[in-house]
Amino acid sequence: MMSSDTANDRQQALRKELLDLNSQRSKLENDIKEWQSILASQSVGMNDSLVDNNGFPRNDIDIHQIRIARNKIICLTNDIKILMTQIEEKLFAFHDLAKSQDNTNDTNSH
Repeated sequence: MMSSDTANDRQQALRKELLDLNSQRSKLENDIKEWQSILASQSVGMNDSLVDNNGFPRNDIDIHQIRIARNKIICLTNDIKILMTQIEEKLFAFHDLAKSQDNTNDTNSH
């Protein structure tokens, strides 16, 4: 069984890790917004066609910039998914630790 100080230290470490992961998530979300603004400036979304009705590249948009922006958005979205999985795992560990501390405190108080 963990001592109270060790469990408290572990809980504080998990809390710090969670806060760090959350700030990374926020940064990635802001990066996605920046790339989405590039798409918006071109009046193109993630799935809009980059060719005209005749199959030629559209001349009213910067296709290279749009393809880069779309790729970055997809990559950053995948990074956020991975980060969210890590956050979920850490949250479960954090709450399990808190629950075990509560159980230990209840046992010691009786």
